[in-house]
Amino acid sequence: MVKVAVIGCGLMGVKIAGEMAYHGHRVRIFDSNLNALNSVYQRLEEDKQTLRNEGLLPHKNFIGQILCLSRLEETVRDADFIFESVVDDLQVKQDLFERISHLCSPTCIMASNSLRLDPSTIVDRAAYKERTVGLRFLYPVYYIPEVEISPNKYTSSPTIENVRTMLERMGKTLFFRSGDEPLILNEDQREARRLARIEQMRSSSGIGAYLEHSLPALSHKGNAPPPSEDDNLYSDGDRDCAICMDRSRDCLLCPCHHMVTCNECAKSLLNRRDGCPICRKDITEIIRVYHS
Repeated sequence: MVKVAVIGCGLMGVKIAGEMAYHGHRVRIFDSNLNALNSVYQRLEEDKQTLRNEGLLPHKNFIGQILCLSRLEETVRDADFIFESVVDDLQVKQDLFERISHLCSPTCIMASNSLRLDPSTIVDRAAYKERTVGLRFLYPVYYIPEVEISPNKYTSSPTIENVRTMLERMGKTLFFRSGDEPLILNEDQREARRLARIEQMRSSSGIGAYLEHSLPALSHKGNAPPPSEDDNLYSDGDRDCAICMDRSRDCLLCPCHHMVTCNECAKSLLNRRDGCPICRKDITEIIRVYHS
């Protein structure tokens, strides 16, 4: 499991987060716009329904976990990969990369999604420039395997190799941008790739078939209600607080009853009137859980 942070809750940001979770990665997504952040859950539910209708999501949820966080430092702190997908404004991206490069792990790879901005200029003020790269997923993200990579003048060879390895394990194919213009698919090209991807993923070698025959049904264990249709899935070993990653999950957030944080972090969410990291519902009460 790779720990992924996605910055930006626009169309592509949410799709990238969903694609990463679809392939089993733990995802944290951030946006400074709380309205956009609060809409993530519903938009992911719509994506899940589409994938279920096409037979590509045999279980009711994504296999990885998606957490919506309103604090940038909590989002990127322990990430292995950061995917930036904010508005294509040079000043905004430069400020963001400068900030996240000082908040994240010194081994984290930071990727920027941009159509036409110079990737070297975007990271001009960032630390650890050798671990930055331009990376653009093509739409619709769940179906199109090609991912456009644009190394900047600082990008190291190990960074490119790490990105390639991660994406190839997800069935993605890297291609380098040719010239200054990005690859933009028209409607017919998108539909042709979508149909081809559906056929590939439904075949015996696709992830849909692999999940259907190989993965047991997972469930949320602990002092909590039975999982409902909108519950995220937890693996047996994923019992640390999703925010601090230090203490155990030992409380229920009400009224949604998600058990995702420790009591201390839950208090912080409640005090700053933040929503549940999974469903973004308002937190009205915290119920402490004592494990036997």
